[in-house]
Amino acid sequence: MFRKNCIITILFLFLACVNAHADGSHWPSVTAGAAYCYLTNTDNMRDLFVDRNGHMSYTFKVGFNTSPDDPNAAFAERYNYPVLGFGATFDNCTTMKFKNDSRLGNFLNVYTFMEGAFYKNKYGSIGYWASIGMGITSVMYDPITNPYQLHIGAPLSIYLTCGPQIKLRPVDNFELAINAYWYHHSNGNMWMSNIGLNGYAVGATLTYNIDKPYTKQVSRLTLHPEYEKGMHYDFFTTYGLHACKTEFKAFNEMVEDPEKKQKDFRSRPRIGLGFDAVYRYSLLCSTGLSLEAGYNWDSEMLKRSDTVIYGPEAVAASKGYSPFSLALGFVHEFYYGNVTAYMGCSAYLFRHVGINEDISRFYQRIGMRFYFPHFSNAFAGWNIRSTKFKNADFFEFQIGIRI
Repeated sequence: MFRKNCIITILFLFLACVNAHADGSHWPSVTAGAAYCYLTNTDNMRDLFVDRNGHMSYTFKVGFNTSPDDPNAAFAERYNYPVLGFGATFDNCTTMKFKNDSRLGNFLNVYTFMEGAFYKNKYGSIGYWASIGMGITSVMYDPITNPYQLHIGAPLSIYLTCGPQIKLRPVDNFELAINAYWYHHSNGNMWMSNIGLNGYAVGATLTYNIDKPYTKQVSRLTLHPEYEKGMHYDFFTTYGLHACKTEFKAFNEMVEDPEKKQKDFRSRPRIGLGFDAVYRYSLLCSTGLSLEAGYNWDSEMLKRSDTVIYGPEAVAASKGYSPFSLALGFVHEFYYGNVTAYMGCSAYLFRHVGINEDISRFYQRIGMRFYFPHFSNAFAGWNIRSTKFKNADFFEFQIGIRI
């Protein structure tokens, strides 16, 4: 199930990029580069199994330079005509030094990216780049062969990067870029073990533009297309998966058969029904309220694990256990054509999950939606639900309709 979810996610990302530059009137640019990456000491990995945190990565990208001739030119103008495209990065983690038999494997990361400019002219630009996609590895946590590597527990992970970038254009069709960026691997808490990886990188790339890029700085907006200004109402359903490290350990204490320890632990699914009432006040933005009801499967598992961890008296004194929840919050969307970046912050009005899962009354969501205007404004998307702006809780898919 986790592999299917990640594959569906990357398809959404490719759809987003294709939609953003769909007319096919421009030849692409090709980019190659390398970077030195340094993994941060996430959850004391240096104490567990890593001796040297640095490694090299190698990148190849295919991009499209947006211009005033594009179908989504009005959106491109407001982002100062960015570069949109697809890329792949190979992280050579096996060159790192390890203290014992536990280790990280190499990653092949495939993603969509956006390169934007705060300022640009015919000689270059100062801006940023960001990407989102999927990381693939064959070396994962294993209780026997890789016991100290608790950071990557599944072959597929969500891959994120962002950071500043300076481009120099010595001749019309070539660009040299120097960039620094933060990167992150996580499976969104869908699979154990999932501490995730964080790191920083400094690198350089060389780009060949088959078409001459659009280099004029946008100083004022000239394109003002019509859009559906006013109130919009979204009805949607969500499906997500969640796995908890503490429940994972408690499960192993409950299971007597050594052959079934850890292997039989499964992610816990969650379904939801939601309603958003948003006001679109500009071409790029809409803001509103969100009401969502949820149902968690196997809430009895929470009670059993809490009993193992905290004891029956603490469980009896807790708020109780219910599979149902209800939440109210704010949502915001940034638009680029039919694709939006979707984010929000909500508070639970009703949620009884015992002791260990009762981390916070508030949660955050960030993800993407792809609207299908020719199908009654139906949409599909995904989001990561987190608490305290850092702890992944659920990775969710959503489908719905806007009226």
